[in-house]
Amino acid sequence: MYQLAGRLPGEDLAELDALVETMHTEVREAGEIAARTDRAFHRVLHRSLDNDLLSELLDAFWSAFHRVRAQAEGLGTAADGEELARMHARIVDAVRAGDAEAAETAVHRHFDDIRGRLSQH
Repeated sequence: MYQLAGRLPGEDLAELDALVETMHTEVREAGEIAARTDRAFHRVLHRSLDNDLLSELLDAFWSAFHRVRAQAEGLGTAADGEELARMHARIVDAVRAGDAEAAETAVHRHFDDIRGRLSQH
């Protein structure tokens, strides 16, 4: 996150903001964040690093996570969907503010949440 904080182009920040809004809309309308929206968020967040290996690892992780999510009842449903959208918003806010420590904390909380939900299934 230290390489991203305060350094993302304005276009990427605008795209991340739009994806967070999409997440909120999806939760309200469908009860969960769509896998394509979640993946798009993380692709855009890390895109400016121009790191092909990281991109491939993230894609592999999200593919596996969303495959498990599709098979596990209650994983990422409306009960926590709004909080998940807020987690993504906190990441964007910290990156925009140039606060690498807060961005890293927000990402860790997001992944801690994912690990917790996965361990319940």
